[in-house]
Amino acid sequence: MKLPDSQHTTAQAIVKWYESKPQEHRPHMGASLIGHECERHIWMSWRWALKPKFPGRILRLFSTGVREESRLIEELKGIGAEVWETDPATGGQWRVSAHNGHFGGSLDGVAQGLPEAPKTPAVLEFKTFSHKSFTQLIEKRVREAKPQHFDQMTIYMGLMELDRALYMGVDKDTDDVYTEWVHFDDARFKTLMAKAERLISLTEPPPRISNDPTNWQCKFCNFHPVCHGDTAAEANCRTCCHASPVENAAWRCEQHSKALPDDAQRKGCDSHLMIPALVPYAEPQDGGNDYVVYKHKTSGVEFSNGPGPEPRFTSAELHRCPGALIEDVAPMKAAFPTAKVVDPWPDMPSDDLDAVPTKRDLPVVRERKARVTKTLQALQALQAFKP
Repeated sequence: MKLPDSQHTTAQAIVKWYESKPQEHRPHMGASLIGHECERHIWMSWRWALKPKFPGRILRLFSTGVREESRLIEELKGIGAEVWETDPATGGQWRVSAHNGHFGGSLDGVAQGLPEAPKTPAVLEFKTFSHKSFTQLIEKRVREAKPQHFDQMTIYMGLMELDRALYMGVDKDTDDVYTEWVHFDDARFKTLMAKAERLISLTEPPPRISNDPTNWQCKFCNFHPVCHGDTAAEANCRTCCHASPVENAAWRCEQHSKALPDDAQRKGCDSHLMIPALVPYAEPQDGGNDYVVYKHKTSGVEFSNGPGPEPRFTSAELHRCPGALIEDVAPMKAAFPTAKVVDPWPDMPSDDLDAVPTKRDLPVVRERKARVTKTLQALQALQAFKP
């Protein structure tokens, strides 16, 4: 029997299977993220600036971490602990929430009867690590080595009104298990809760952790294209000037005076008006209740988001059109107001729309701009032709 041309076809298919699964925005601001160093990152995640786009290998890694949880629960039960992996009151996963339901998270479990504290219930938090990261965890302990994990447990303990947590880490290379008791820090809890409340209330993103786009923390951030780069945010209700969070974990649209269910938030509408800070390559110049006029920072070309002066772009079109092409597309839009920027562009992989042009990419960007210019000239000639 003839073997396939590639000996790695099956492995590649598995990776692509993970990538084919939808990667969606989280509806609430997560306790797992509140300890992140960059407040702008937290806010952009909360406001759905860009969908997460993890490669298949990383998604499979996440799945490995989830699968390890059931094993650790089985092992804790095996040594005689009583473990509640679900909330007895609801029958579902343990959940905590605050700030009108817009902040919270899901616990891995609660346990009692553990050897070090047999009478006191504790929050359970499970993580998996590379060998290098696991070694650092042992040397420095969780608060120093993984401060975001410490903050996550602090929120869980505070909202559950429990005074301790058992942190369990697994070395994926050696299968060694690390355990550490973490005690509740009330001052840190209050600081984190205040941070979450403040970020939820902001209508504009907070300052960047660095204004240098090559900063190592920024370079590897999912939101780099919107924060430092050439891509406008996604057009959904969370990125719109007209929407705001209200009580009971809900959102409201002031433009249409109505509540926004989750599916409507994800879809957005034709009246979407992008939060100006989420158009990184342009500065707002003028505007009204339903439009903003921008000036491109490099080319000086002016354009509108919403029903403002021509040329006009919908928010969805701004997201689809890289800033490097605005100066060529804007005159086309002005000449043909009914023309639309569609996604994907011909011969342009969708990944490129979110990419930040680098020195290496510039020839490709220039070639695409030249193609757009040629198309515009042809359309202008067609418009001028009168039989």
